[in-house]
Amino acid sequence: MTASPLARLVVMLLPVALVGLLARAYYTPDEPREASMVVAMATQAGKSLPTLAGRPFAEKPPLLYWLGGAAVAALGPSPAAARLPNLAYLLLAAAAIAALVARAAGPLAGFAAGIVAGTALQLYQVLTWLATDAPLVAGVALSLYGTYRALAAGAARERLLGYGALHAGLLIAFFAKGFAGWLVPVSAWLTVVLLERRWREFLARELWAGGLVVLALIGLWALWVGASPGGAESLRVLFWYNLVGRVVPLAAPPELAYASGHGNSPGKYLAELPLYLLPWTPLALVALGRLPRTLRRRDAEGTAWRLGFGAIALPTLLLSLAATARGVYYGPPALGFAILVGLYVGSAATALDRWDRFAWRATAALVALLALLVAALLGTLALAPAGRTPESTLLLGATAAVLLALAVAALVRRPRTGAWSFPFLALTLAATLSVGLLPVYLRLNDWLGLEPLAARIGRAADRAPLGLLDPDETTLALAALYLPAAAPHPVLESRDPARLAAGRASLGPDGALLWLVPDRRRWGPGAWLALAGYDGEAPAPPAVVPPAGLGDLTVVCVWSRPGGRSYALLAPVARSAPCP
Repeated sequence: MTASPLARLVVMLLPVALVGLLARAYYTPDEPREASMVVAMATQAGKSLPTLAGRPFAEKPPLLYWLGGAAVAALGPSPAAARLPNLAYLLLAAAAIAALVARAAGPLAGFAAGIVAGTALQLYQVLTWLATDAPLVAGVALSLYGTYRALAAGAARERLLGYGALHAGLLIAFFAKGFAGWLVPVSAWLTVVLLERRWREFLARELWAGGLVVLALIGLWALWVGASPGGAESLRVLFWYNLVGRVVPLAAPPELAYASGHGNSPGKYLAELPLYLLPWTPLALVALGRLPRTLRRRDAEGTAWRLGFGAIALPTLLLSLAATARGVYYGPPALGFAILVGLYVGSAATALDRWDRFAWRATAALVALLALLVAALLGTLALAPAGRTPESTLLLGATAAVLLALAVAALVRRPRTGAWSFPFLALTLAATLSVGLLPVYLRLNDWLGLEPLAARIGRAADRAPLGLLDPDETTLALAALYLPAAAPHPVLESRDPARLAAGRASLGPDGALLWLVPDRRRWGPGAWLALAGYDGEAPAPPAVVPPAGLGDLTVVCVWSRPGGRSYALLAPVARSAPCP
């Protein structure tokens, strides 16, 4: 890419990234658990694997925790510090896809591909979420860029640099998610090689020399893990239960039976795909429609079309057949759609036909709809009785008005060419995801953040020894992040009466328990409006009946988090006091 389109890409994506990464507390699911391991990595002695509640966590390799732990060690254990490496992941993913497409089809096409890579719904969620999928997407994007550069190269130096980028991306992808992270890069490379009948690529020195280096580095890390306490079991979890066990059911301990969660169906990804690509779905569909003729092209741009197709087709098929499925798993294949949309936008420089105009109008309508929804949300917060001030009302109202104006402009602009239509749609979306979502995230932090809840729990416990009764991973993370103690918080399970009694006794006569109340209810819109101060019925607290075998412990406090999760503090009757 030339400097101008690359600078424009960074200018648009940087505010989106900073708001999504630095303005949020840790949100469930997953982020609190990942954050607790990032913070632990900053201080733990062994660095081969992260730890959760003091035990090795071998589900994923440690790249996320290494880089996040380094940021936390330097800047302190805040959500912004833990997520700071995500800024590099997002910019690397967008820049790599943009550079790939710009080499094939020009600066405008590269700009469009980079915008889609950073703002399509599933990619935006993955890259701004504190989870291993963010570095995975960055590594896959770098691998795709390297693949294209190597296979479209006309000189030996270009091939060497391309394969070097491919192998660097594979290394990042592995240390983010394991060998599963290679599905998209390998599928894309194979697709191009097979469709172009480039059989000599299988014997390329650049391919195998770099591959051996990557495998050697992985082997050294595996030896490091194997030499740590419990290393053999950790390797079994990494390379068997968590890799093969997510594809097919295995005979595994209950906590390692990954195939039993996040059930899949053959059509799940295809049914949800239009949501993953929002608001760029119509452009993606038109780009798919161009595949039959673009795959036959024998130039460098044809190679890019085949690469994008290869990143989508086989991975989508294999993910659809796996035992488990989650939307975040589709982040790497979604990069293939970013490539195709960019190539299509670059080719839409001439007069648009009827289907093109329909796709551009539909995309403009979706971008405008998102801006209108965020504007409506800002208006609801501006007028909410709870916490309303003249200053906040004015600020939120002004932001909503800006988004409303951009939405109207997006709707009334008639599509002409890609160069005419795409930049304004990108600007509208970037404004929605940055200045529009910033006040929303700040309000949600007050409601969904774990730190305020932990402060109330800490005040109620009043420095008493505190155990965790039937905790999930979020509860373990809450205790590790925000309930520091001289000794670890012991974990007690109500299903084992003998261990429950022993654990209760180990806390001493003043000990208390934090209990995740078994309550599956979820809030509806009325409950959220009531929380904001509007007329509405707040949900009743759950019925709290403590498990048997707790002796003199009784329920002294119950806290219900917005959304439906409740905690109870169980303490001796003598310590009962008003709840904070």
